[in-house]
Amino acid sequence: MDEYKIDDVARECGLTKRTIRYYEEIGVFPTPERSEGGTRLYTREDIEYLKKIVNAKEILGFSLQELVSYLSVSDAYKLHHQTYHDMTSRAHRRQQLTHMSEMLEEQLQMLRTKVDKMRLMQQELEQTQTRLDDFIRKFDEETDSRGS
Repeated sequence: MDEYKIDDVARECGLTKRTIRYYEEIGVFPTPERSEGGTRLYTREDIEYLKKIVNAKEILGFSLQELVSYLSVSDAYKLHHQTYHDMTSRAHRRQQLTHMSEMLEEQLQMLRTKVDKMRLMQQELEQTQTRLDDFIRKFDEETDSRGS
């Protein structure tokens, strides 16, 4: 398994080393393994997880609190998905599938709420843009009627 140092991870994820350490400190990102000398050693899976964090923050605009909630649901879903295949009872499998569906619905609801807020902001900006364009048009008409 390939191991990466924090410099490599920071560069690939577009983060600073300080940010990665901060995410570890507040529990957004799990603390990685360390070498005998105490150097953090990251895996490819760690890098992909950090990229997921970056996307949730940058693309979705999640706050740190929302991010923690989003990732906890995502992690729980992943764990349930892994344990599902070990189950032999159909009843347990059905229960697991239902729980996974509920977790995904929770994540989808978080995204829907975020998108609704973004749409509202977009509408407000579009209305402001329309009013400003109308004002500019009227300003230009007044200027033309006065002969500059």
